[in-house]
Amino acid sequence: MNNHSPKFSPLLSCSLVRSRNAGKARCEPAWHWRPQQPLNDYDLWYVVAGKGTMRVDGSSYPVRKGSCFLLRPGDKPEAVQDPEDRLTVIFIHFDMTDGATGFRLPDDALPGRHTQVTDTLFSEMLLNRLLQTLYEEGPWPDAEFALAMKQLLLHLFRKQQEGQSYAASKQKQTIARVVGYIREDAGRRLTREELAEHVQLSAEYLSLLFKQHTGTSIKTYMTDVRLERALHLLMETTMNVSQVAESLGYANVYLFSKQFKMRYGAPPSAYKWGSEPAKAHGPAEQK
Repeated sequence: MNNHSPKFSPLLSCSLVRSRNAGKARCEPAWHWRPQQPLNDYDLWYVVAGKGTMRVDGSSYPVRKGSCFLLRPGDKPEAVQDPEDRLTVIFIHFDMTDGATGFRLPDDALPGRHTQVTDTLFSEMLLNRLLQTLYEEGPWPDAEFALAMKQLLLHLFRKQQEGQSYAASKQKQTIARVVGYIREDAGRRLTREELAEHVQLSAEYLSLLFKQHTGTSIKTYMTDVRLERALHLLMETTMNVSQVAESLGYANVYLFSKQFKMRYGAPPSAYKWGSEPAKAHGPAEQK
């Protein structure tokens, strides 16, 4: 089983009850959805065509074809449409309880309220079949409704996780570009704004992402990179302490030495290449 299977367990074993409050409709020109009371059951609300805006749980979402909402009991949704591109929606009310306890499922056992579906053909096939079961009689429609609804909810779960993984991957790529840009020239004094422009983000958002992915601030990271480069230059080149400090953009040797000692526990001179100062080539001194 994958790492997400515990979340799925309550959903897979839950009990679902159909409601006749369901259908597919093209919204009227003056349509503005705002129920007078909070919802008393679940509502799967899907946009087949058109554009508009949905507000729920303190968040506002632009809606278009493939926008799918799983609204919860207690939600107070509000939706409006673009009068020039009216909405066609599928709405399916139902109830859902834990098969073992009889209580409604915890929120983290369900997909988030909003999913933007890309493979609309598959989703709409399931949604249309769910609508058909509402008007069929006998034991099978109940079972088929439950199976189809669980399949659709799992599909929404997967789409959201794929979206989160993609977003996280893009963020990691962005931070990797910033890190590479910093390390490319340790002596270059870059501002936060210059780094942000390099990756086409705002300085504030880049700072937030950088801290999340590296555990440190941009300023601290640039200082660490500069000191790492200084250690390399001291140990593997003939540059002296003053030359290293100047090449890495330090205004004075004192500040460089202070930061270096704080980082490595000893002054730069302790790491200087060789034990003797460099001498000019020439004949050995006669005694």
